[in-house]
Amino acid sequence: MSDHTPDTADIQPEAPQPVSVDQSRRKLAGAALGVSAILTLASRPVLAGQCVTPSAACSGNLSQHGTPTTCSGKSPGYWKQQPEQWPLPYMPGGCSDQCNKADKWSGGTLFHPIFGLVTNGIGNSFLADFDSNPISAPTSLSMMQVMMMNDGSNPWGLSDPDNLGMHIVAALLNAKKGLTPILSESDVINMWNEWATKGYFEPTANVHWSSAQIVQYIQGTFH
Repeated sequence: MSDHTPDTADIQPEAPQPVSVDQSRRKLAGAALGVSAILTLASRPVLAGQCVTPSAACSGNLSQHGTPTTCSGKSPGYWKQQPEQWPLPYMPGGCSDQCNKADKWSGGTLFHPIFGLVTNGIGNSFLADFDSNPISAPTSLSMMQVMMMNDGSNPWGLSDPDNLGMHIVAALLNAKKGLTPILSESDVINMWNEWATKGYFEPTANVHWSSAQIVQYIQGTFH
């Protein structure tokens, strides 16, 4: 019988000890990841082709059930360059020359009374009190004039904060054309009117979108 010391290779390793998992910490970490994902989605400039309702967009809920809804909305630039494509009853009006300038357009569907007046304290917008403007302006700009207002000459001294007006007009035309199934014409009009009166649009409880955020959402419906 040998009395030499066994080689270390012959020694059986100790059985691994079970690791105790703190379930409360696991749940907390999971919740944090969920919040992080939502914040990441909400911070995107646009939703990159995702066709979702405003409430789903602001919550980060981009899941689709069944066949995904497709949005193929057109940009303001398209509607400005393709006035013959405007869906009835909306009319672009006409121009003789320099058609990139708002004041060269006449006729067409007026922005009012389809969309409400701005009463949220933003001054010198294209919905300002025209009677107080030193330069004569129409009672209401047409929808095409609103889209053209920041492209060229604007003799009325008016402005379109964040280009919201032109994007709202495009969204309305897209809705009428059936290019954005998640937005109806009344949805678009209500989006504007809430912003015009409150200074923000509330897509879901306690979430307030500025004019820039509304524009970002609308851009996400373009194809």
